[in-house]
Amino acid sequence: MRFFTLREIRELIKKGEIDIKKYFGQHFLIDRNARDKILSFAELNKKDIVVEIGPGLGSLTEGIVGKVKEYYGFEIDRDFCNILKKSFSNCENVHILEKDFLQTDEKFWNSLKGRVKIIGNTPYYLSTPILFHILKFYKKIKLALLTVQKEVGEKYVGKQGTKQYGSISVLLYIYTDTKICYSLNKNVFYPRPKVDSVVVKILPLKKPRFKIENEKKFLNFLPLVFSYRRKKLTNVIKRVFKIEKIQIQESLKKHGLSSEKRVEELAPEEIYTLFKIVENLKGGGKNGDVDRNK
Repeated sequence: MRFFTLREIRELIKKGEIDIKKYFGQHFLIDRNARDKILSFAELNKKDIVVEIGPGLGSLTEGIVGKVKEYYGFEIDRDFCNILKKSFSNCENVHILEKDFLQTDEKFWNSLKGRVKIIGNTPYYLSTPILFHILKFYKKIKLALLTVQKEVGEKYVGKQGTKQYGSISVLLYIYTDTKICYSLNKNVFYPRPKVDSVVVKILPLKKPRFKIENEKKFLNFLPLVFSYRRKKLTNVIKRVFKIEKIQIQESLKKHGLSSEKRVEELAPEEIYTLFKIVENLKGGGKNGDVDRNK
């Protein structure tokens, strides 16, 4: 096992053993103290099964494998896979997979004996797709510890009424307890990124904060309404779903929602009520009646 220093990484590049692929968003953690601080939030122990997203040259990996029961690293860069396999060849609990984490399916997750901790210095351009993929399997996940762009992390924990609040904020509120636990200086990475980074800790809840009927439709609904986040509710629903204003206003009033409010001002529970109203009106229900006990 080894932690590659900046000098050693540059030497690998010089020898042609690796190259940095900008389209993969590759940035290597080169500060051991920052690495140890990040991993402290994972609270690793010998019972843990860890999945790492994009281990790269193994800066996080080196601090994980000796503390856990099983380790699975998903790395799509063949050169990095070869180095990882060589670096951790003596570790029987280490499984390096030359695969895209986003391609993991139920078969893989069900093959793991227990709930999993996910750790990753995620490529910034893939942070949100990765998070949505994690949420699909949230029942199998004990914890996710992700390094993401600061602005993205702020959206994860965004509160109603702020510019950071959006679809992802709502979903994480419903299904998880999420917080930003650490900020990272740009200098702990090579190449030095142009943006600031934060470490986000995501703890899936045993049960969602409230029950979602028809999750797939709700997931499709969220980005539609948040694309008009600053518009009044009646205007959003009329424009997106082609429902007459008078119907919308009556239904909103009946269920305690002001038609003067904007999407970004609604709490997650109110957004779900709005979703049920729209679904009922689309289906021809009278005045958008919804079952408030669901």
